[in-house]
Amino acid sequence: MNLPWVIYADMVATVVPLVAGAANRRRLTSARRWILGWSGLLVAANLLSAALAMQNRNNHWLNYVVTPLGAAVSLWAVSLWQRSLRATRALRLCIPLLGMSWIAIVLRWENTATFSVLAEPFAGLLVLGAAIYTLVASTATESGDLLKQDWFWVATGLALYSGAAVALPPTAYWLLDRNRSLAIKVYEVKALIEIVAFLVISKGMLCPIPAMPFGGSFSRGSSPSPSSSSASAPPW
Repeated sequence: MNLPWVIYADMVATVVPLVAGAANRRRLTSARRWILGWSGLLVAANLLSAALAMQNRNNHWLNYVVTPLGAAVSLWAVSLWQRSLRATRALRLCIPLLGMSWIAIVLRWENTATFSVLAEPFAGLLVLGAAIYTLVASTATESGDLLKQDWFWVATGLALYSGAAVALPPTAYWLLDRNRSLAIKVYEVKALIEIVAFLVISKGMLCPIPAMPFGGSFSRGSSPSPSSSSASAPPW
C-alpha cells in the first residue's frame, strides 16, 4: 500500500489507548472499558482493512459496518459520565436513533464501494454533540482539577475524532474526481487530528480515580465497580 506516512501513523495510534488501559488496568472503570472496546474495534478494523487492501480488494464497505458500531460504543461510554439520569437516558436513546438513521441513509444515498458522504458525518455529529455536552455540563459543576478528570480528556478526544469525521470525509469525497492530490491531503489532515485525539484519550485512561465520586450515572463511569450490572459493563 502506497499511503502517506501519516496514515500509517494514524493506524498505529489507535493502539495507544489500549496500551494506556493495559498499563492502568486497575483503574478501568465501566466508562473506560467501553472506550477500550471502541479503540479495540478500530484496531481490528484497521487490520482487516489493511489485509483487504493488500489483496487488492475493496475495503470501503468495512467503514459502513465499523462506524455505527464505534459511534454506539462511544455514546454509551459517554453516557456513563453524565451527572444526571436524564442526560444518561438521552444519550442512550441516541443509539437506536443512530442505528435506524444509519440504515436509512446508507440505503437511500450511500455507495458502500466508496467513501461515505452523509452517513459517517451524521454519526460523527451525534458523538460530537455528546462529547461537547459532556464537556460543558460537567465542567460547569466540576470543583476539582479538570486535568485530572478522565471524562475531560476522553470527551475532548472524542470531540476531535468525531469533528474530523463530520467535516473532512465529505470534502475528500467531492475532491476525488476534481483534485485527487488535494483529497489525499484532506485525509492526511484527518489522520493528524485523529492521532492527537487518540493521544488525548489515552491521557484520560491514565487519570486517577476520584476519591469522592459524584452521584448518579457519573459515579458508575468514574469509580471501579466489580459488581456493576450488565447494563453498565461491556460484553468483553
